[in-house]
Amino acid sequence: MRLTFDHLVHFVQRTPQEASEQFCQAGFHAVAGGRHASWGTWNSLSYFGLSYVEFLAIENKELARQSDNPLVRQCIEDEKKGEGFGQIALRTNELDAWAERLRSQGLQVTGPVAGSRTRDDGTTLRWRMLFLEDATSALLPPFLIEWSQTDEERTEDLTNRGIIEAHPNGAAHLDSVCYAVTDLEEATARWQSWFGWKKSEKFYDKELGAICHVFELPGGNVVLCQPTEEGLAQSALQNRGQRPFFARVSGLEKESESKICGGTYFLTALE
Repeated sequence: MRLTFDHLVHFVQRTPQEASEQFCQAGFHAVAGGRHASWGTWNSLSYFGLSYVEFLAIENKELARQSDNPLVRQCIEDEKKGEGFGQIALRTNELDAWAERLRSQGLQVTGPVAGSRTRDDGTTLRWRMLFLEDATSALLPPFLIEWSQTDEERTEDLTNRGIIEAHPNGAAHLDSVCYAVTDLEEATARWQSWFGWKKSEKFYDKELGAICHVFELPGGNVVLCQPTEEGLAQSALQNRGQRPFFARVSGLEKESESKICGGTYFLTALE
């Protein structure tokens, strides 16, 4: 069964518009998303093809605290950690089959959970989500998402609306999102058992100060990183735990790094 990288959830403690304005100041194209009326949250978005960054914020704290949506609960619980990356979503068109498979592996599965968001023009987007918990580890599995539209329909719709649009800084692809982990081999084995992925050879990333394994996915790779010295990975692990902490985007003619709302985005030239 196929999984594709769908989006990176970036928790912010300001309005989504303020977050997207900072992203735009760094040369990215970002737009307003909308409101999740039943969850008390709202968002803004920046797309790289169909892979995207979601700036997610709590709009109505009382309503959000009453929500049984695991992502909203995590957003509330992570407030003490400050702003930063919270989760990733993997896209599938076989959500029910994945639910059955992951339950059989002993994961605690919530869903499928129906989701919707009202755009500013009054139209409604719909999707379903599957939330996962591994009670035998401190790892945070990603959640799965299934959209009501096909990839082709979404690409056409988002392009026509100006949501998918060229980035002024030349960014084109979301290459990878890095997770900080305390034990690389254990974490890698668990991700492999969850999704059946093949890992790369272990390598050392000097910039992150970590040893890493890569899982190659359509739409963006997942990189697990265990810090071995002081650096970005160690700081992220200490401050936010075993969470995504670093995103690589390609398409620029020169390298640059942007720290935005507690998240680090590294831009690199296409080879």
